[in-house]
Amino acid sequence: MEIQTLLENLKSQPSESYESEFVEFKNYNSEQSLHNAKDLAEEISALANHKGGKIIIGVIDSSDIKDLDWKNQLNGFCKIDLDATKERLIGKLNPKINLKLQEFEYENKNYLIIHVPNVNHSLVSTSSGKTCIRIGKSSYPATPDKIQELVKNLQTYDWSSEDMSIECQEGLDEIALNEAKSDFCERRGIPFSELSDSNFLESIGATKNGVLNKGGCLFLGKPDILKKYVGLFEFRFSWKTKTGNLLINDVWNDNIWNSIKRAKRHFNDCNSSIQLTYEGNTYTLHTLDEQAFHEAFLNSIVHRDYSIDGMTVVNFKEDEIILSNPGTFYGGVNSSNIAYHEPRHRNKALAKTLMDFQLVDRAGMGITRMGLNSLKYGREFPRFTQKTDTIEVIMSAEYFKTGVFLLTQKYIPDCGITELFILNSLYKIGSLNIKNLEIELSKIISNSWRSIDRTLDRDDFKKYFELKGSNDGVFICPFEGILELFEVNKPFKAAINSEKHISLYKFLKQHERASNEEVMQVLGFASAASTYQFLRKLKYVVNTGKSRNSRWKLK
Repeated sequence: MEIQTLLENLKSQPSESYESEFVEFKNYNSEQSLHNAKDLAEEISALANHKGGKIIIGVIDSSDIKDLDWKNQLNGFCKIDLDATKERLIGKLNPKINLKLQEFEYENKNYLIIHVPNVNHSLVSTSSGKTCIRIGKSSYPATPDKIQELVKNLQTYDWSSEDMSIECQEGLDEIALNEAKSDFCERRGIPFSELSDSNFLESIGATKNGVLNKGGCLFLGKPDILKKYVGLFEFRFSWKTKTGNLLINDVWNDNIWNSIKRAKRHFNDCNSSIQLTYEGNTYTLHTLDEQAFHEAFLNSIVHRDYSIDGMTVVNFKEDEIILSNPGTFYGGVNSSNIAYHEPRHRNKALAKTLMDFQLVDRAGMGITRMGLNSLKYGREFPRFTQKTDTIEVIMSAEYFKTGVFLLTQKYIPDCGITELFILNSLYKIGSLNIKNLEIELSKIISNSWRSIDRTLDRDDFKKYFELKGSNDGVFICPFEGILELFEVNKPFKAAINSEKHISLYKFLKQHERASNEEVMQVLGFASAASTYQFLRKLKYVVNTGKSRNSRWKLK
């Protein structure tokens, strides 16, 4: 909420109603009283350790207002030297953070706004050593357990890089070590005998100066050593049929190298296939995509929270496969932006080891591959959710859209997320409103319109799909030649002036707004009256402003 609107509301409502996890009100009699206030540094610490926010100086606590005369809350604050006050405030914090101070005038009174950033590289404490947290609309000193939790959520904290006090020979599984080393040498073209175990472990980040770290132990450690020195990190793979029969229910505690092989053996047992012949070519379709499963399983391993015990679970239910792991989203990721956000690895040392084996790629790439290898079969994009201290990814299985698969295999290769999303959305439907497509695609792509526009401009895409327009909007539609392949029984019927709708839509996407005269020129109408008659019937545009300021824009 803007400062102006917030202060306006405080004339008629108590300030307590507007305090939140991001907003705090304070009142001080003078500049000196502000400089001497211990509680202000604590409020800044709490906001910085949460998600950031602002402190508005010059608003009296609503509990001190008599007769519900709320306008008396707006006390205001004296004008001060912003730079000097900023230095005084920063001096009460450890570490120093980049506060922004702003003076705001409202109804002839001055207010001081302190903008507090969210600090994710360090905990922010007061100079006296007090670390505070924000819970709802209040700030509290953090308990030791809460401080430990906050430290683990810092982007600079890496649990997997912590050193262990055991020798490599004692802690590592010799068979797994030799298998991993052999695989590494083969891919790097290094003779096995020329690479010592110690140099191998150092090169993949499992050790540092010969000292084994937790990430290295997770990757190649003995099960009993893992349980004793690192934690109980179990795996489970279950396969339940639609009739309720439990065909697989395997629970184990082992290192990551062995667990990947074990999980993939179970996956292959579950993964049936069928043969599909089309225009003389035979294709193999699987119930589950191996690449999508690999990315999902490795994603659950590398990003899970190893600071807490728990189980990584694969649950195959024939029509879907669900993978879950302990922890919460990390590094700014959430269920809405996970497909396009550039995340950071929670377990950096472990991630380096897995990347050296090409088991995982840079953070974020696995999500894209999971999506591509689901959509190409006509399955929906994987769904990510965060429940209580658990991340869950759900991927569709078994069902596939034949037309989507065949078209991408033979005629439109190298499809990205946008192309595949469009094909899946058109299957059996025959038309796709671009506005709706933008909304849905924005959940998995950062700039959905730019990606749509580039896709529509692909030469191989234009051979099979076209734009059609009507008073209802602009739609992507398949050409007649692939209607049968896409099982479309009722093709979209375009308006006679379809091209005008398409031209208008693209023009407004580029320029956002246009006057009646500008539209007349772009669409080639003979008069302003005929232009207006065309525009007023459209359901996908709206007119704003009056007279000469009247402009048309997309809804």
